[in-house]
Amino acid sequence: MTRLTALDNSFAEPRKFGFIDALRGVAILAVILVHARETVAAGSPWLSTLMGAGARGVQLFYIASAMTLCLSWHFRATREQHPIRNFYLRRFFRIAPMFYLAIAGYLLLDGLAPRYFAPDGVRWYYVPLTALFLNGFHPETITSVVPGGWSIAVEMTFYLFFPFLVTRSRSMAWLISLLAVSVVAARAWGSIVYAVYAPSYPAEQIYLVDALAVLGFIAQFPVFVMGFIAFRLFDEPEHWAKGVALGAATLIAWLAIRTFVLRAPATDLLAQPIYMGGVFALFALALGRYPTRLLVNPVFIWIGKLSFSMYLTHFAVIAAFKAIGVSERFSAGDSGALLHYLLVVAATAGVSLICYRVIERPGIEFGRRLILRMESEAPSAGCAPRT
Repeated sequence: MTRLTALDNSFAEPRKFGFIDALRGVAILAVILVHARETVAAGSPWLSTLMGAGARGVQLFYIASAMTLCLSWHFRATREQHPIRNFYLRRFFRIAPMFYLAIAGYLLLDGLAPRYFAPDGVRWYYVPLTALFLNGFHPETITSVVPGGWSIAVEMTFYLFFPFLVTRSRSMAWLISLLAVSVVAARAWGSIVYAVYAPSYPAEQIYLVDALAVLGFIAQFPVFVMGFIAFRLFDEPEHWAKGVALGAATLIAWLAIRTFVLRAPATDLLAQPIYMGGVFALFALALGRYPTRLLVNPVFIWIGKLSFSMYLTHFAVIAAFKAIGVSERFSAGDSGALLHYLLVVAATAGVSLICYRVIERPGIEFGRRLILRMESEAPSAGCAPRT
């Protein structure tokens, strides 16, 4: 048996939790809701509001991501010689292959022509910025090359800071303090974005600045912190009930203050990433402790495994349906909107299954084998795992 083979046999994978894949499945089904609605509109206000709220599925992705990474880190950190290096390699080969295919695919489909998030067209340097995951810091790069690419930029920026955060988040008090600081920073981020960029855009294009203020990493960072908190409560079940009760009371109190004191419509909270991040953190904890078969079942878990490819490809599927006249066969209204949505989900899942098997899995496996080889070449690779 070779040294690499021996290391491979001892390189155990962390335990997989079905409820986390189910969370991803719910998240991608929610995200597709909002984009399918843009082509075939719902008829009733309640369904239109529900489909619009699907945009918050991205925050559910972030909660699932933070919990997954914490679980993986705490499993691997004492088993690997270079956990930080390996973490970055794993994340790059998990995200980059499919994302780079999306960059190439959408450039072929849309070219450099003007579009909603790039009203003057896509300049050449938008592409390398996107490929380097630096597209999340300018109004016209954040999501213009790859539709929805803003969330990939946010996720990759989070990965950059994750090792620093996870090695310091050992107490709930520290995490609560970090959450408070991150919420203040999110508000400050919006002010900075408007001060820096708003003077450069005419009134009819100020929506670009609005998007950056809401979709930038700092604006979304509190959601990841809530994912850290959810992991701590999940990992320490003796504190689960107290944490859930306190979190639920906080969210209900904020809802009451907005509704009865500030006189803001309660439905506005559906559009607030930070508030919904709290709701989803509680949802994830509840599902982790009580994994009901209604959600934690083979269908949702399977969709969750395909969710990354589905996120990147569903925009193209919707555009293709519109271009070839499929969407026109569905009349506006609740039944038409739902049938169109289900067809988009089915087609996206089919395309994504191919992408998952041909692009995602080989990329993940390449990263795994590269890490194994690098670990086998480390001087202390033959030693027993550190404790």
